[in-house]
Amino acid sequence: MLECLYKVSPYIVPDQGTTAVIKRPRHIKIHMKYLYHGSTTQNIKTLEPRKRYTPQGKIDYSAIYAKPLPAYAAAHSFPWSTDEGVGLDVEEHGVDLSIPNSLKERLQVPVSIYKLAPDSFEHTEEELTGYTWHTTKPIEILEEVKYPSVEVALKELGAKLTYF
Repeated sequence: MLECLYKVSPYIVPDQGTTAVIKRPRHIKIHMKYLYHGSTTQNIKTLEPRKRYTPQGKIDYSAIYAKPLPAYAAAHSFPWSTDEGVGLDVEEHGVDLSIPNSLKERLQVPVSIYKLAPDSFEHTEEELTGYTWHTTKPIEILEEVKYPSVEVALKELGAKLTYF
């Protein structure tokens, strides 16, 4: 069972309808027991740093990216972009993912959510929502939870999933 011991900051406010921007003083530390990484590649024992695509092009280095919310990790476990019309909100109430019907098949593949120790991760300041941490070192997996599809993982982890 995946657990989330992360409290959403009251300083997070919506920005342009599809993202959230962290509005908290830089000196406040967020303490997490675990971070989570979602992937359609199953049975991984060690995660290795990789480059990832970002529409804004602000993150241009190889790293392992992880989230404090398992549902948010599931939302990042498959390939998508806001350029394709995908919307992702993270709010105090949870994760809200909106997907065009034309991309629905991408959510029908098996997925794993990997539990990670947060010790070697640092907050990814360039990421707009404020819910991403990264490390440039390989990371051993603490636990793997497998789901038959991304869609099932999102629903079981409490995300709101909308097709349009």
